[in-house]
Amino acid sequence: MVHVDGHELAIFGTYSGVIGITRGIYGKGWFKSLVHRQPIVAFSIAIGTLGVAMPVVVVPIRRKLGMPTNQYDATFPGTVFPATP
Repeated sequence: MVHVDGHELAIFGTYSGVIGITRGIYGKGWFKSLVHRQPIVAFSIAIGTLGVAMPVVVVPIRRKLGMPTNQYDATFPGTVFPATP
């Protein structure tokens, strides 16, 4: 069963809104132009997007592997907690 939390939906909603507004302001092909004119800014945007998307990607992988995910979904049934010594 796929568990989609409200945080993941908020991340997807925010990014889709930002992309829609940016495309509406700058028009089609704005990202290609940004990459050619301002590569450092474009790379910073890419790293920021990767960092925000990591909880959306990493947590389901940790669930599949049976690793602890209690930091993200402590109230979700079947959550694996770390072993205490």
